[in-house]
Amino acid sequence: MLVIFIILISSCSKDNDENSPCPNGDCWIKLYTDFEEDSNGYHHVEPEWYSETSGRFNLHIESPPTIKECQYNGSPFVESQFDSDTFWEVESGLSFTFGLYNPFESLYTQQGNIIKVRDTTVTLDYFQGEIIPVVQETSIYLSVKDKRRCYGWDNPQSGPTPSETGENCILYSKRIVGPLIREMIGDTIKIYSRTFFDCGSKSELLRDSISVIII
Repeated sequence: MLVIFIILISSCSKDNDENSPCPNGDCWIKLYTDFEEDSNGYHHVEPEWYSETSGRFNLHIESPPTIKECQYNGSPFVESQFDSDTFWEVESGLSFTFGLYNPFESLYTQQGNIIKVRDTTVTLDYFQGEIIPVVQETSIYLSVKDKRRCYGWDNPQSGPTPSETGENCILYSKRIVGPLIREMIGDTIKIYSRTFFDCGSKSELLRDSISVIII
């Protein structure tokens, strides 16, 4: 009976590998930011600010490729989408500041570039009451992170068309999170991901999440 049990376990493991779109039957994703993660798993994020409503930061994602039989002309097809539990509302319209120029009275630099006369601010009340998600829901597609290491290219951007993306290659992409508003400083935001490994009947969908604290 013991021998039969071991054989069954081995058979199930092999079937799982054969039915997976990923090398060794192991599909995974890794979410991370440019900032440190604390002992509780929270990323303390300091966004870039250009105005009170323009905070942004990068969310990175990595995954394995799909196996060769799932690839299209040597390229794996892995797609990710994101969502969040955080939104904000435009209360008084969106304001834009831009320069005004007078071609007849403005001064010019030594290089011949016109110098603006002054700045002006325009507020579009049309957007008042609009709900703004902090993460775009459109899909992103992952590609090979290090093409020189993966494909043996001399140029990191271009080279011979590969016949296969090997199992040791890492796929990568990023999503810019934002716009954020300064009132969110101190808040915790949870970002959800769903990643699709395309392989016909072997396709697999993975879900994950990451928590960030805006500082």
